[in-house]
Amino acid sequence: MRREGSSPFVPTATLTDISTFQGVVSIVLKDGQITREEKRLVIKLASLLSLDVDVPKRVYDAIVAGEKVEGGTKIGKTKCLEVYAGMFQTAYLNASISEDEYLVVAYLRYLFDITDEENDLVMNDIHAELEDHVEKNVKQVVEKGFEQAKDIVDGLFNRIRSILPEGGPKGDER
Repeated sequence: MRREGSSPFVPTATLTDISTFQGVVSIVLKDGQITREEKRLVIKLASLLSLDVDVPKRVYDAIVAGEKVEGGTKIGKTKCLEVYAGMFQTAYLNASISEDEYLVVAYLRYLFDITDEENDLVMNDIHAELEDHVEKNVKQVVEKGFEQAKDIVDGLFNRIRSILPEGGPKGDER
């Protein structure tokens, strides 16, 4: 069960492509600006969610205006896992990733209610895919970086879980 969030833009009951995108954009805008790396993640998220071309700007404008965009297509667990995996890969492969960008990935894990077992399956799939594309002489470097990225996301995910009260709603359901 999802817990109470700190933003009125965080999805509550039903996850949709638009509510998920809106939640992530509200997080990257928490400091009032979107960095180049955050923009890369937001663009990737829009692509992974197959959002119509006008939706990202509409969501961004609404958040800046303090409004919420309703609607969207409901997303199921399989799609959630695909989006999470795609975002983790994008963050990991970005050479200049910061903790803020990893926070987006940890937030998605939290938002999608991805269990430890599901997370392990996703990480194993990503790791196997990386092994297929990495030459043997750089394999150790890639594996060390991958483990560091996984540890950062896991730590942020646990921090998110510990901050928010158990069993409460994530957004404006109070």
